Amino acid sequence: MEQPQKLFTVEEANRAVGQVAPLVEQLQGLQRSILKTNDQLDEEVQKLSVGNGHPLKELQAQIEQLTRHQLDLLEAFRSALQQVHDLGAVLKDLDSGLVDFYSMRQGELVFLCWRVGEQRVRFWHRLEEGFAGRQPLEEPGG
Repeated sequence: MEQPQKLFTVEEANRAVGQVAPLVEQLQGLQRSILKTNDQLDEEVQKLSVGNGHPLKELQAQIEQLTRHQLDLLEAFRSALQQVHDLGAVLKDLDSGLVDFYSMRQGELVFLCWRVGEQRVRFWHRLEEGFAGRQPLEEPGG
């Protein structure tokens, strides 16, 4: 099991969401760009392998350019992911933008759960339960 780097109160997790949200959205955009570039590289490599009169030097230059672009995207992705980790957040599912924050609840290590589109942390779950086990936090005064 991953050891918590930081324990969050609900208030601290909500403050961290302000920093984590744009990073997760950036990671989602980078993921889309990486996949698109993969497709473009596959197309160029396919042209290279079938020949069909495609100018070899142009194809090689295009493949080199796409490869450099892909490496830049991967480095930006790694950097943004490291920033999420450095904040103490745990990215659980990039596609849905699901992020957990370690917290203590009645003496038990749990996750506070947030995902892209939610304004604040409103749920928690036990470490082994995951998203399906999300339970609402008690609302103040409720």
